[in-house]
Amino acid sequence: MDDEIMLKLVVSIIVIVILALLIKKSNCLDNQGIIGSSIMGFILLYFCGFKYLILLLSFFVLGVIVSKIGKEKKKNKNIYESCRSLKNVLANGLIPLIFAILTVLGFKLALFGYISSIAAATSDTFSSELGVLSNENPRLITTFEVVEKGTDGAITIFGLVAGLLGAFIIGVIGYLCFRNPNIILCSVIGGISGNLADSFVGAVYERKGILNNEHVNLIATIVGGIIGIFVAMIL
Repeated sequence: MDDEIMLKLVVSIIVIVILALLIKKSNCLDNQGIIGSSIMGFILLYFCGFKYLILLLSFFVLGVIVSKIGKEKKKNKNIYESCRSLKNVLANGLIPLIFAILTVLGFKLALFGYISSIAAATSDTFSSELGVLSNENPRLITTFEVVEKGTDGAITIFGLVAGLLGAFIIGVIGYLCFRNPNIILCSVIGGISGNLADSFVGAVYERKGILNNEHVNLIATIVGGIIGIFVAMIL
């Protein structure tokens, strides 16, 4: 192992350990979640680079921020979740990780899949965390019937706008990292597509107990990533 590879390995380990300690202090993930996210972070940093890690960290930080907005109101409705688990980490991070690995293997379009899958996870988080604070009556995405807030598959205009904002922010960060203007459009379209897929699958399958929240989130990132790649191919 030459000096450059050794230095890269040491730096990657130090950065990930520092991040793990910060996450532990924030109490945003349980111990298994910290281990899982640390492994993902190391793979991204060591094999793909800082830019890839920055994007995934952006999702995490933005998620923490929006989850704390309206904290008391969410607690009163029993929908506040402060500490997430390994299942949540895998549901939102596994597909982006696969896309990132594909970029290393030479599949250039996978970069758009990576960013758009993160945009989908961010968009869904913004919609769910901020949408419940709206005064609108949420409607089921499949039938548009009025349902209670927090119902699987329920959407609001405010929540969709919030979701668009989340996807756009990831797109901007992706553009700043990779300097390709197409990234923003791919991120927005892929992100909101994954978000809507999350709501649809939630309404059809999660409400019936066929799938759980983690399955639905995983599907959202898959849809977001694939749509993002298709958009990139068209542009």
